[in-house]
Amino acid sequence: MPQSPDTKAAETSSPASRKEALAFRPVRSKDVQEHPQPNGIIRLSYPTTMKPWFGKWAQKFGKWDGRPMVKQLELDEMGGLAWSLINGKNTVQQIIDAFIREYGLERKEAELSVTAFIKELGRRGIIGLR
Repeated sequence: MPQSPDTKAAETSSPASRKEALAFRPVRSKDVQEHPQPNGIIRLSYPTTMKPWFGKWAQKFGKWDGRPMVKQLELDEMGGLAWSLINGKNTVQQIIDAFIREYGLERKEAELSVTAFIKELGRRGIIGLR
């Protein structure tokens, strides 16, 4: 039976399998700025969007001038390693393998940690996946 365009779209937007997810290549957003600190911490600065209703309220009360708001995120040693490997070339699996080698983690522990970190960066708009 032929599929309607809506059915095809629904199939392509279904969640990726574990194997597919580990094959994705994380890519940094061009809007993120990296600020290495003397103590080894990496501070990321990234723009954030404001909900339209909140922006109107904030402008009304003089709390926002309409410029993009910037948030910051500090990465420790492990976050810094993951960040250094997010270059559009390494897959999620390759980043996990680097964690296993570098920190002697069990595969499951490394996979859970790296995937949670990548999801959080994606949620914040700091990275994308291709």
